[in-house]
Amino acid sequence: MKEKLAEIFLLLMVFLLPWQTRWIFSSPVIGGEVSQYGTLSLHVTELIIFVVVLLRGKWQPVEGMKKIVQAGYLLFGTVFFSLAFTSFFQTGIAQVLHLIFAFALLTLLCDVRTNIKSVVSAFVAGLIIPSVLGLWQIIVGSSPSFSWLGLSAQDSQVAGTAVVETASSRMLRAYGSFPHPNIFGGYIAVGLVSFSWIVRMIKTKQQLIFSAIPVILFSVTLIFTFSRGAWLALIVGFLLLFSLMFVRRRVIPSHVIPVMIIGFISLITTFIIFYPQIFARFEPSLRVEKISIEERVSQYSWFDDVFKHNPLFGVGPGAYTFALQTIDSGKDAWAYQPIHNIFFLILGELGIFGFAAFLYLILRIDQLSAKVSKQADGMLGLTLCVVLIILGLFDHYLWSLWPGLALGVFGISLIVQWSRPT
Repeated sequence: MKEKLAEIFLLLMVFLLPWQTRWIFSSPVIGGEVSQYGTLSLHVTELIIFVVVLLRGKWQPVEGMKKIVQAGYLLFGTVFFSLAFTSFFQTGIAQVLHLIFAFALLTLLCDVRTNIKSVVSAFVAGLIIPSVLGLWQIIVGSSPSFSWLGLSAQDSQVAGTAVVETASSRMLRAYGSFPHPNIFGGYIAVGLVSFSWIVRMIKTKQQLIFSAIPVILFSVTLIFTFSRGAWLALIVGFLLLFSLMFVRRRVIPSHVIPVMIIGFISLITTFIIFYPQIFARFEPSLRVEKISIEERVSQYSWFDDVFKHNPLFGVGPGAYTFALQTIDSGKDAWAYQPIHNIFFLILGELGIFGFAAFLYLILRIDQLSAKVSKQADGMLGLTLCVVLIILGLFDHYLWSLWPGLALGVFGISLIVQWSRPT
């Protein structure tokens, strides 16, 4: 009974990952405004993780997890060292708590008792409502707040909202149920790779017809997030997958081809209709894109000052933005953001030792997936690994925010599960 209940709660947690309902206990202030970084809070999904851990009891790891867990312990060791030396202890505690829940999620998903097909199905199903919400946001140009669901009000006419501007229009980017469209784009990219794994197992014509719904929905919504990082991650990921299939002389299953065609038609149709907005994302002379580029370039210019604060152990977990404020105070709150690159962010927050431990963890995951790269699951595992790395190269949420941590751990868990020898 306990095991069945644990399975139900685990699937519920995965289904609810896109939703940001949480209890906030304290919020730090930066630049005179409340900061979303360093907020001490507990998400509903974290609470469910705690419940599942209690119900499951002793962890029963899947094959290949031992070295990854050892690398994870090493990373945690550097996190606690960094926490001990930081000047931003409370902020660090908030980040460490999220990291602990993320590690607990990893153990739950990489357990022999976990039905990974059910988990992936729950994740894909959980993205359907946020995708519909994202399309509705695009149509009406706004989204109301709903604190019980973790939704903040968004309006394309309000400054600070993520939009796409052309010479004649201002269009809201799809937020879905997330704090920012880039996070939404990352979830959709991982969702499409995950769904590719499920589509391979389709056996009936009815299942094939139903599979067209998420493919169309996710393909269109991915465009409407206008997340360049998610676009690039998915393009490079699938190019790698097709290259591996060509080199390994693997043939695409015949029943998968119609689903691919449907997804491709959805992308092309959306591109044709909204090409001015899509091209605007690559036009640096436009006001919004110019500001975005300048912000990201300036973040790299300030990195040296943050890193020099404590090269060995970093400024502390979750403390990057607060270290920026001490270096260059007096700016508006929006000016203090984590650098949009998790590799630089981790180097700045955890120092050289923490960064080395993080790279070691990635190496262990990649080695595990490479062992079965000739198998279809292994190819998809490498594809997902590349998607996560590219997302991390162009944004910070995979480390700085709980929904990003949860997405990263979910992706790692799939890579591990798909890398099990068959």
